Amino acid sequence: MDISALSEDKFDAVDWINENFKKYSEDNKSNNRNLDADDKVAIEFINSYVSKLQLYVQQVNYAVEESSQQLVANLPKIVKDVKSLHADVRSLQGRMLEMRQEVAAVQEETGECMATLEKLNSKQIKLQTAKESLQESDGWGNLLSQLEDSFEKNDLKSVCDKISALQKSLAAQEQLPGHEERKSQVEDFKNRLEALASPSLVQCFAEGNVEQSQRYVNIFAAIQRKPQLLQYYSTVQKTALQQQWKQTLEIQATETAGQQQHFLNLFYDQLLENCQKQVKWCSQVFGGDEDAMQQPLRMLAELLPALQPSRDNHILQLLKTCNERLDLLQQFAQANHSFVLQLNAYLEQSSIQLSDDLKQQLAHAIYEYFHKFIQQYPRLEETHLSTQVDRVLVSQSHASDAVRHLKDSTSKLFDWLHEALQRCSNITNDLALCKLINLLGGIFKRLLEQFSKTQRQLTLNIGSNSNQTNSDSNWSMLQYTLALLECLADYHQKLQKFEKTLQERLTQLKIKLEENQRKNLNIYQTFDSGERHRLLKSIEDLQQKRLEDNATTGIFANIYESLKTFFSETHDITLNILLQPLESHLAEIQPPAQLQQGHMQDMPAFSFAPQESITQIGQYLLTLPQHLEPLLLSPSTLLKQALEMCHIKYAQAIPSADILLSLVVAQCCVLYQSQILQIKSLSNASSKQLAVDIEYLSSVVEELGLSLTTSLTQILTLLKASPENYLSLSAGCEPRLVTAIRQMRNIISTQ
Repeated sequence: MDISALSEDKFDAVDWINENFKKYSEDNKSNNRNLDADDKVAIEFINSYVSKLQLYVQQVNYAVEESSQQLVANLPKIVKDVKSLHADVRSLQGRMLEMRQEVAAVQEETGECMATLEKLNSKQIKLQTAKESLQESDGWGNLLSQLEDSFEKNDLKSVCDKISALQKSLAAQEQLPGHEERKSQVEDFKNRLEALASPSLVQCFAEGNVEQSQRYVNIFAAIQRKPQLLQYYSTVQKTALQQQWKQTLEIQATETAGQQQHFLNLFYDQLLENCQKQVKWCSQVFGGDEDAMQQPLRMLAELLPALQPSRDNHILQLLKTCNERLDLLQQFAQANHSFVLQLNAYLEQSSIQLSDDLKQQLAHAIYEYFHKFIQQYPRLEETHLSTQVDRVLVSQSHASDAVRHLKDSTSKLFDWLHEALQRCSNITNDLALCKLINLLGGIFKRLLEQFSKTQRQLTLNIGSNSNQTNSDSNWSMLQYTLALLECLADYHQKLQKFEKTLQERLTQLKIKLEENQRKNLNIYQTFDSGERHRLLKSIEDLQQKRLEDNATTGIFANIYESLKTFFSETHDITLNILLQPLESHLAEIQPPAQLQQGHMQDMPAFSFAPQESITQIGQYLLTLPQHLEPLLLSPSTLLKQALEMCHIKYAQAIPSADILLSLVVAQCCVLYQSQILQIKSLSNASSKQLAVDIEYLSSVVEELGLSLTTSLTQILTLLKASPENYLSLSAGCEPRLVTAIRQMRNIISTQ
């Protein structure tokens, strides 16, 4: 029996009994015992295990009792040990308290001694310093005498050594009276040494003598005048480069007009070459001093704004004598850009780390002069574009030439606008983009005015052809109006694409302005926080004018509104061309009032024939598809877009020719209805004649796959209704039409 299982945490009595019973059964079977029944086996198992468990319980009880007796016997001893330990703890606490009191007493006794020792040490230091000062004071006069002798001999090395000794002596005499006077005296000697060395120093720097320059570097470093030495170096270099600038301009003045424009590139190349040489020279002379190695770049930042004559004044003089000012500005802007790219590449290659202040100062020196040209650029660009537009927008005598010229003008205008955007990027790095956008609205309006002139020309031609019904001229005018619609759609599409390009450029400009532009030199570093904020605000205002599909929104919202009007007006002109013959035929319809002959009063309806003008209208409508389908069976994408902007019906999956035909039929019904409602009085015969005419028109329209308007259909119903049944048959018709027809037919109302 496995008793160890009883002590497990997850002991299950049922499982344990079943498992042991299973083992017991298997053991009995293995011994070949003949068991009569399972009950007998179970009884034997229970008797055996109960006996064993009882024995185990007795053993446990005995062990527990023995342990309890031992514990009770040992309790007095444990209590005694605890009391002894408690007494030892109290004794230890008392000793620690006594020790703390002794330490506090010792600290109190030694504190005064330590303070006394510190005072004595301080007095000793002062006495030692006073002793050294007196010793140095005794040697001060000797040093002054020796220094004067060295000045008389012009011995720079000796003078430098004596001044260095004076500086050390001065530091030792700081506690003695008259220190400020001695300090001033040393500064005077330094000034005399600097004045004595400056002529040779300037010549040495001008010639680029490395060994002699190093000698002077050591001298000026010894007398703590290194900043003055660097100033001498900058002055020499700036004088030489200023002279080189004047020589460049003198050479440029003798060249041809085309070669004169390259003077800035030439001077920048000279500056870059000189800068590279001077950085290498400074590293040799100044012994790897990082600040000194950056002196050529610092000198460059001081030189460029101080050039005489200044770069901007000289460029202004060239602009006055140049016809292609924008091209000239592009060349100078490219010169600035190329110079900065080369300078950035050199700094990266040489691993020269400029401070943020020096970077900004250098960027200002290169670009600051050009900001006035960036401010002038939008007006120059507007003038240039206006001149180009003036040359291309020339009135044409014939309508077909005017429409064709409009298409060419639109294409040229947007080509010029994209060229202007490229110039804006080249000259201003898009910094003048917002101002340029604000000026473009006037350019677009100029082209819209040309569209308006062409529309008026088409309208006048339609009027002049009003007496030539069904002539070839009308179909030619129809082609011109459709071509004008296509041209308008082309203008609209190009304007949308151009505006999307502008939005992309604005986003890029915003990113460049908001990014940390401290890694390399660039023009964006020349903007102060106020200018950057104003430019970002302008960009944000323009970006809020988003261009949405099928909406007159965007930067040029007013232009889109005008285009929407032009689309509608041009489509109206198209309808007028198609309706002009119909209007002529309707005007020739004989008034029904003249058909009131007595013998026609009682004739049946089938005895009436449609009037000639109505049949002419029908024949014209039936011929319209053969004229419209060649033009609109497979319209171009632009023409399809134009028609959809003119009327919502064109967006359906129906051929454009069918839609235009339906609009013509609908307008014809409106015109016919308007003419009918102008009739004052109708006899029965006239009503029948008018009904026959409408029925004929209905059959023609149905043959075209269309139907009469609801109002005209109701008029037909009211004309055919007998006076007795007029009220009942007029149910569901418009009250206005019911009243008008009743009054025409002189039917007495029963209401």
